[in-house]
Amino acid sequence: MFRPLTLFIGLRYTRAKRKKNFISFISFISIGGIALGMMTMIVVLSVMNGFQNEVRQRNLAMAYDLSIRNSNPQGFINNWQKLYSKIKANPNIIAAAPFNNGEGLMAANGQFFPVKIQGVDPNYEDSVSSINHAITADFISAADFTILQEGEFGTILGSDLAMNLGLNVGDTVTLITPKIQITAAGAIPRMKRLKVVGIFRLGAYEYDSVMALMHYQDSGKIYQLPKNSVSGFRLKLNDPMIARETAEQIKDQLGNDYQTMTWIEEFKILFKMIEIEKLTMFTIMSLIIAVAVFNVVSTLVMVVTEKRPEIAILRTLGMSPTQIMMIFMVQGIFIGFFGAIIGILLGLLIALNVNPIITFIEGIFGGNVGNAFYVTEIPSIVIWSDIYIIAFITFGLASVATLYPAWKASKTQPAEALRYD
Repeated sequence: MFRPLTLFIGLRYTRAKRKKNFISFISFISIGGIALGMMTMIVVLSVMNGFQNEVRQRNLAMAYDLSIRNSNPQGFINNWQKLYSKIKANPNIIAAAPFNNGEGLMAANGQFFPVKIQGVDPNYEDSVSSINHAITADFISAADFTILQEGEFGTILGSDLAMNLGLNVGDTVTLITPKIQITAAGAIPRMKRLKVVGIFRLGAYEYDSVMALMHYQDSGKIYQLPKNSVSGFRLKLNDPMIARETAEQIKDQLGNDYQTMTWIEEFKILFKMIEIEKLTMFTIMSLIIAVAVFNVVSTLVMVVTEKRPEIAILRTLGMSPTQIMMIFMVQGIFIGFFGAIIGILLGLLIALNVNPIITFIEGIFGGNVGNAFYVTEIPSIVIWSDIYIIAFITFGLASVATLYPAWKASKTQPAEALRYD
């Protein structure tokens, strides 16, 4: 089978047993260093992708995809169904549900904790929310939004909030609102006794520790909203990634009397921070690969030194400096290629089996890594575009690393090389 002469000699040099076994050892170390760098990079980025997706899902469970409110901060919406009928023809809108928002303090067992009240309509909330599966009636048995009945002033508390207040399902808690009522004793804050009918756990402390759900009609009475009016309504989108474009289309339809808020705007800082962390880790991992590539340079420099007599003979037989250069570039590219292949295979093997590996390590050393992050397992998502970029960078660096040693080999003068041989 025909092969270019430079490729044939380069591969032969790579496969051949050398007199100096140390050089062969350095070659294996170079391949291993590149493979280890790539493997680490793939695993780290896959775990970061998993955590990014986990954070997105847990936050969107409470934040929803897109919300519509009155432009006036103190305003409310009287007939949200009428507004929804104007925009529901948008192909990216799946469903809608009303909400009321409020703040206050919850008091029980001598403890006081700040709370964010979210009034929901059990008839619609399940169509836009993904926390239905996270609600329990007694920390064990599953429940849903239907346990919130109008007029009963029941509440579903976040698990950490319930624990901090020492509450269980069936207990009562006092809600203290910023609203003031005038009595014979003077101005006092409005207070209401609520019954704990359920507890939810999202695994996100910022929600589990401060959030409480109520029937939207009950919350409207507590915060003195007009009957059948709501703070706004939220939309479930077919594609949350184009929420901004959908929001602009809705604003064009409804006009300036209403404002929209997307999940992207609400969590802009959080996801920007995650992206910066991912970019930082990518840069650090790239430097690890760059360090491994330096071994390729040292390996080729020693090979060139060892092969000086052979280079001189090849030059004498008529091989050009460019062909000599290509021979040693083949060796470097071979090291980079196999290092990248091994690194990809090992990286995928670990990234796709992170949890069994973590479980094995926990079995040896004890502890539970997941508990530290409010997750039951370490999430890992392999994104193939990341793999392609990592492979391209690795192979590119390995190829560039061959240039100097190969150039030095091409500059070898036959007379000088053979003078003492």
